[in-house]
Amino acid sequence: MTHCPSCGRYVGPYDACPYCSARLSGRLPVRTIKRTAVLLSTLGLAILWLAATRAEIPTVPLSQVGATANMAYVRVAGWVTRDPTYYADSGYLAFTLQDSTGAEVRVSAYRSETEALRAVGAIPALGDWVSVAGTLRVREDSVALTVNAPEHVALSRPEAEERTIDAITPDDHLRRVRVRAQVWSVRTPYDGLTLVTLRDAGGTIDVAITRNLEALTGAFLPVLPGQSVEVAAAVSLYQDAPQLVPASVRDVVLLPETIPIAVTLPVAALSEADAGRLVTVEGVVTEAVSFSAGFKVRLDDGSGSLTVLLWQALYDELPDPAALTPGARARVTGEVSLYQGELELIPVRAVDVERIAN
Repeated sequence: MTHCPSCGRYVGPYDACPYCSARLSGRLPVRTIKRTAVLLSTLGLAILWLAATRAEIPTVPLSQVGATANMAYVRVAGWVTRDPTYYADSGYLAFTLQDSTGAEVRVSAYRSETEALRAVGAIPALGDWVSVAGTLRVREDSVALTVNAPEHVALSRPEAEERTIDAITPDDHLRRVRVRAQVWSVRTPYDGLTLVTLRDAGGTIDVAITRNLEALTGAFLPVLPGQSVEVAAAVSLYQDAPQLVPASVRDVVLLPETIPIAVTLPVAALSEADAGRLVTVEGVVTEAVSFSAGFKVRLDDGSGSLTVLLWQALYDELPDPAALTPGARARVTGEVSLYQGELELIPVRAVDVERIAN
């Protein structure tokens, strides 16, 4: 009612006519309307907040992400296909996911999110299955996703399969395996990468320890040739050759027992077909002579005798070269070679030439 029923004049929002003082009935007080409006607005915002916080974040296939999805908050899931990149100074972390459609996204996190992920041991590694929600950045040639909340990152690390080295092939790319082998060599091709070559009776494979891995999971404790280790890692490819990439430096564990790197055979069992094969022979030294490039030692195990060729550089590394004198009993692991129709055994490391009790 906007006009006075008594005098007929316009009264606006008043509860009583300002002209004739007649009371106006059937009007809601302005204060009540204001309070009701505030209450309804607050209730609406609360409902909107609950809906926003409890609504499930949609999971989208990467192949369907286009320009219209730029800045959208979505969830993607896939396998980590490249080693994580980490900058300790800034705390920036990035890794690449590939989903079931074959499309890839580069996922990044900044210091606070990265530290939260490290605190709960949720740093993604090569071969992990990761589900992550964040803000999309769509460009013409790439798709990126920024992690805004560490709790929106969930990863699953497959159980490692027990394997011998010769059973690991390029088809195992991204598969997690577990090998027990002996450290064959340790080298640093360049600053920031250590390659530990492992060997078992079936072959050799490299374990890659990167600066990023150490920055994220701790310092790598050095291992030495001849030590036996167990390694759980994902299979990566370097120039189409398999190599192992652990998720943590703690995935390389020293073993108390010695893992054999070659099968022990009697001399009589060796033939030209074994050329290039790594074997172990035990026997008595019957002859030891020097030549221009090193020493030749004759080893007899009762089934036959075999020349062990020790190049000078290796001979100089032996802890006790004089132990290889006639009458001493020795165990030698080396590669079978054929020279002028005669089989020879050529050890590669000084630790593979041992004197044993008679």
